Amino acid sequence: MIDPRKPNYSDTPVSDSRPDFEYGRADVNERPCATIITPYFNTGPLLHETAKCVFGQSLQQWEWLIIDDGTTDANALRVLDRYRGCDPRVRVIEHSENRGLSAARNTGFSQASTELILQLDADDLIEPTTLEKSVWYLESFPAAAFVKGYTVGFGSETYCWTRGFHEGQAFLRENLVTATTMIRRRVHTEVGGYDESIRGGMEDWDFWLRCADRGHWGGTIPEFLDWYRRRPMENRAWANLNAEESGRAFRARMRRQCPSLFNERFPVMEPPEFVPYGGAGSKPPFANRLTKGGRRLLMIVPWLQTGGADKFNLDLVRQVMKRGWQVTIATTLNGSHHWLPQFTDATADVFPMHHFLQLADMPRFLRYLIESRGPDVVMVSNSALGYLLLSYLRSACPGPAYIDYNHMEEEYWHNGGHPRFGAGFKDLLELNLVTSQHLRQWMIGRGADESRVEVATINVDPDAWRPDAELRCKIREEHGLDDQTQVILYAGRICPQKQPKVFAQTMHALARRKCEFMALVAGDGGDLPWLQDYVDGHGLAGQVRLLGQVSSDEMGGLMKAADIFFLPSLWEGIALSIYEAMASGLTVVGAAVGGQRELVTPGCGFLLARRDEAREVEQYADLLERLLRDPDDRRRIGEQARRRICEQFTLNAMGERMVGLLERAIGLRSECPREAPPAGLAEEFATQAIEFTRAISALDRIGLMSVRDSRTGFDLQNEAGIREFEVVTQRLWREMQTRNEERDWQLEEARRLASVWDTQSDRVRSAENKVAAWERQVLVRVLRRLGLIKDIH
Repeated sequence: MIDPRKPNYSDTPVSDSRPDFEYGRADVNERPCATIITPYFNTGPLLHETAKCVFGQSLQQWEWLIIDDGTTDANALRVLDRYRGCDPRVRVIEHSENRGLSAARNTGFSQASTELILQLDADDLIEPTTLEKSVWYLESFPAAAFVKGYTVGFGSETYCWTRGFHEGQAFLRENLVTATTMIRRRVHTEVGGYDESIRGGMEDWDFWLRCADRGHWGGTIPEFLDWYRRRPMENRAWANLNAEESGRAFRARMRRQCPSLFNERFPVMEPPEFVPYGGAGSKPPFANRLTKGGRRLLMIVPWLQTGGADKFNLDLVRQVMKRGWQVTIATTLNGSHHWLPQFTDATADVFPMHHFLQLADMPRFLRYLIESRGPDVVMVSNSALGYLLLSYLRSACPGPAYIDYNHMEEEYWHNGGHPRFGAGFKDLLELNLVTSQHLRQWMIGRGADESRVEVATINVDPDAWRPDAELRCKIREEHGLDDQTQVILYAGRICPQKQPKVFAQTMHALARRKCEFMALVAGDGGDLPWLQDYVDGHGLAGQVRLLGQVSSDEMGGLMKAADIFFLPSLWEGIALSIYEAMASGLTVVGAAVGGQRELVTPGCGFLLARRDEAREVEQYADLLERLLRDPDDRRRIGEQARRRICEQFTLNAMGERMVGLLERAIGLRSECPREAPPAGLAEEFATQAIEFTRAISALDRIGLMSVRDSRTGFDLQNEAGIREFEVVTQRLWREMQTRNEERDWQLEEARRLASVWDTQSDRVRSAENKVAAWERQVLVRVLRRLGLIKDIH
């Protein structure tokens, strides 16, 4: 999937560089659940690329209708002949003469055997999961008449297009989508299909507005799912695309045809009505059993965002796939999923569930994935909903081994965080996997089975993170630093967990002691404005430089340019950034929290015990001053740190260890199977899990409202209050990013246009205010319906 921040328009869905997944149909007797219709007129060999996309779909229960709209070119006819009888799911339907796109599509709808129709032109492309996500979207949102994803333009013109059905009324001004859309056949029938008199283009725009005029509208999956091939001088071939007289006449025609739409009566796609305890454990609506040639892993994770846990997930996917496994990923939290392109570069089978599902449909979709892919192991990592659904999944899908993976305990969140879930659900798990011996002992102390808790450290690639004198000089030059300047790197999210106040005060103390250094701060977060004010207010701008969010590649360069890595965290498991710093030959100065002593041993860096803030600042300043004044000792420690990584903590070692543990889990599943709950009870657990998740989300919103309104909702003077505030704000941020409502889309659009989320742009603030007001209105209605409140002031 394309990365809009660094788009590679040659890496299309049919590129050889794309990862493989075994999308083969296991049950040839299963009826199709979706139809693909493709008009064909003198297209020629480009059809082969479109066909490769169709046969490579993750949903294999399809039929493909190719409508030959009077092709006259002999070579194009020979191309088409290859698809006659090639597969029982493919039918070629003939028009005796060329009748145009509208007629070809109408023929396809009339001949389809399914209710859901995906339109795909003969030279366009789709991502492997397009069909599957579209079908599930329309299953989950029954009020939606149609759905499509974002579009990539490629060929003679390239672009990433994020506009679509979520903008609703904007369609009165222009057509915002390509025709690669999934439509309900009954809607097509109700509005009379496509207007076959339109032969100059924009027949799809006419169709969307006639649907809207009848009260039908659709939604957008916020992923780049279709690729629209642009041809030279394309607009000249379609009269209605021109701004000249014919184009103006076309727009006037639509205004006459649908007058009520232009008088502010545009339909809004309403989400399904919330029904408390409506049941979440029903069976999937259709089957899609795929062939399977090797081991498979299903990972249930919260999101695909920048962070150490997510980087480990990405490394894990790559490592197990190198060893012959195939990997499917499902996410359970709403978020920006910035790393979706990176994960789809590793495996095609990635499903951010909030993009195309209501919360209540997530249990049966996970069940569907297991029944479809047949994973040997299901792994839950940092997903509360994943844990809560274990009873349901284990009962409905007893075949796989179930495991979890945890990075660190969080005493101030759910009395221990995800590791507490792992210990509590031990009877439904073959293995608990953890990052450190420290966390292993913590979980055993919380009731985990000692014989089934295994350590698998996250590790790092020492070839990617290594000293490089040439790059060091280059990066330093870019930042205006000479080779003699000693650089302290502070990297991570600028939030209470990373103690930016301790960092800032320590830098101030070093400056007062006349130490010569430059501190580079790489990262963003809620405390970045405070840090900027502190730096400016204490005259540190000459020695502390805030870089904002940096990419992984940029971080690698900063590591090579730095001398000391400083991370005074409140809590960690074992910070991935410390692995990276040690591999880069830096001297690490950090906090002795979590399992970090297991990595940073004497002679390889320094970890200080937690103290009160003032004492921590003094101790960190003393240690950093000594290192700055003795660069030879600092370099020696950095060399030993790198040696330790190369000998014991490489990614290859992690890959071997993890595959071994996956195989052990499979063995335990066979030899000592866990008992699954009865089906009825498990389905009720799934329903309760959804209601619990809804309630937590609502309470988080109420909590943050009190912070916004009174500024007294949390005690930010202690660690528990800080952690609670951070968790609440992060969850609200995730919720705010949903794009199933136009107000949420306005926020996302503002985010996309702003260079950094924390930028104090008027546009972002305005969007935030709109979303906050809308959220309050919706929340009050929901809580009143549940009988939980009478009013919120």
